[in-house]
Amino acid sequence: MAPLGLVISAAYESDTSAYTHRVRKLAECLGNNSIKCEFFYIPNHRPLDTETTASVFMPLWLRTLRKYDFIYCGAEEAGQALFFCRPFLRAPIILDLHGDVIAQSALANEIHSSGRKKSPSLRVQILQQMAMACADHWLTVSDYQTKDLIRAGYNAEAISLVRNGVDLELFRALPQPAEPKFMFAYVGEFQVWQGIENLLVAFDKLNDPSLRMLVVGFRQKDEPVRKRFQQKFGPKVVLVGRTDRLTMMELLKSAAVLVIPRIEHQAIKNAFPTKFAEYAAMGRPIMVNDVDETADFVRKYDCGFVSQPSPSEMARTMEQVAKLPAQTLMEMGIRSRKMAESNFSWDNIGEQYAQIVRNVIASFHEMSRS
Repeated sequence: MAPLGLVISAAYESDTSAYTHRVRKLAECLGNNSIKCEFFYIPNHRPLDTETTASVFMPLWLRTLRKYDFIYCGAEEAGQALFFCRPFLRAPIILDLHGDVIAQSALANEIHSSGRKKSPSLRVQILQQMAMACADHWLTVSDYQTKDLIRAGYNAEAISLVRNGVDLELFRALPQPAEPKFMFAYVGEFQVWQGIENLLVAFDKLNDPSLRMLVVGFRQKDEPVRKRFQQKFGPKVVLVGRTDRLTMMELLKSAAVLVIPRIEHQAIKNAFPTKFAEYAAMGRPIMVNDVDETADFVRKYDCGFVSQPSPSEMARTMEQVAKLPAQTLMEMGIRSRKMAESNFSWDNIGEQYAQIVRNVIASFHEMSRS
């Protein structure tokens, strides 16, 4: 009989964030490989919608939890809810880390305190310890975090690297324009850690007044950032609101190089941006900062440019990029697409992930019998 899994999400069912995208795509991958999954959205259940007390009330759902052959928890916020249920479960728990929650908390505190506080919150530290203690197997999105866990004493055989993937049919390769309307483009969110401030300063340092940039993804809450771009650069930038993927790809046809300007921090190092796989699938050279594993991929496949994360170094890299012929950029874009096909196809990732789940189930029952 095919395994039946429960996917526990720490977000509302209506959520559309990158977090939920990964949770649902991994479940879809299992479904495509004959492993059915059902969903449990913690915040949609009133007693569980407060993280600090969710673990106290989760035993009310113990009968439901015991129906499944495995339980997937989307990040520590979901995993900690099973802390008091764990001794009574008949299935292995797979904890998907999505990144480094401790470092993320430290970064958030640093940003919110304007640099005065750089340590993670005690609440997050407790939550993380509870979640890690529940798990039988851990998923990471980067090789860096895998190595960090092994150095911390976790069993290497109980850790699997499952990166964020891309739908290669949806994100198709775009032809490289001979004379691009925009030399650079950024698509995404505008939080501080995305490095938007550094991108803004770097673009301002460019000496060539003809260089233009496309920026896509603004929401109402990003209006201050949008105004800064508009006031500083005027017609040198085109600013577009958040849009659907097909419209985004139409816009990016006129851009030469796609940029990921992230800052340097442990939280960034142990993450893996979804947009990197999507950029690569569209067959564009990618400019990244040397702050995470994306830089290693760009170097390995010679499919873009790696800069140090300071505005001056980013500007220097952008100046060099702007001098390259269209043919060179086209060849890099072809290699970028091949990189996506080799590493980030959801079909390939799904097959590997399904085998991981089967192995975890088999190992759990073998240990239970011994």
